[in-house]
Amino acid sequence: MKTCKKRASGFTLIELLVVIAIIAILAAILFPVFARARENARRTSCVNNMKQAGLGIAQYLQDNDGNYPMSSSTDNTNRRWPDYIYPYVKSAQVFVCPSLASTDLNTRGQNFIASTGTTAKYFGYGYNYQYLGNSRLGTVVADSSDGFPFTASDSQVEVPAQTVAIADTGGVGISGATGTYTIDPPQPILKADGTLRTAGRNNATDGFYKSGGGTALSARSTPAARHLDRVSVGFADGHAKAMRLSDLDDFDGDGTTDNGYFNGRGVADNKFYN
Repeated sequence: MKTCKKRASGFTLIELLVVIAIIAILAAILFPVFARARENARRTSCVNNMKQAGLGIAQYLQDNDGNYPMSSSTDNTNRRWPDYIYPYVKSAQVFVCPSLASTDLNTRGQNFIASTGTTAKYFGYGYNYQYLGNSRLGTVVADSSDGFPFTASDSQVEVPAQTVAIADTGGVGISGATGTYTIDPPQPILKADGTLRTAGRNNATDGFYKSGGGTALSARSTPAARHLDRVSVGFADGHAKAMRLSDLDDFDGDGTTDNGYFNGRGVADNKFYN
């Protein structure tokens, strides 16, 4: 009587290779989806940060006769706009973009001057200082006739729903923490008559603002499209949303870069009205 031998259990080499190949294919498909979903969540968190910071700016306006905060102090205390807004939001995390690398925060972030209860840094969100509150002095001394330093009033912002207050920024092209708390408009600012200033910052010979575009050694702090090619933007009326950089730089959509989302008037030019 013959006995049947049972086949040894287990997978053949070919079967194992097929399974591995299927897993690799699924991973290649799913990992980008998971990464995109994670970045979408970070973008939502970033926009919520903008809304909270915007609410803090609105409360600051109420307590300061309708005047926007300056980008930084003029009394040598090194306070920046987050220091002025922190007492209203009570959270240091509001001023840190969730998509930033921790190394950026640690090496380029700036410490709060306001009492946070713990050592905390801010980095990643820039303030529209050139139109809302610029504490820059002239090239040599403060030139009051040229309008520096200044802070805008809420009455000067005619279209708050179309005026950038804060936005994602990568800081300036140079090293260090310089400009990590500011956001520059796309174009260098002209005086209301359409000419460059002749004294103070942004004058005909001063390259600090005039260079534009954010080149490697530029002192301009440009928007950062960190979130799936979107820039998180908080507007002067308190609402926030994610925008394409190309849209943020072109208010009227005619393909020409302008400062329409920055100048408080919703006008597609780069003149300085305040």
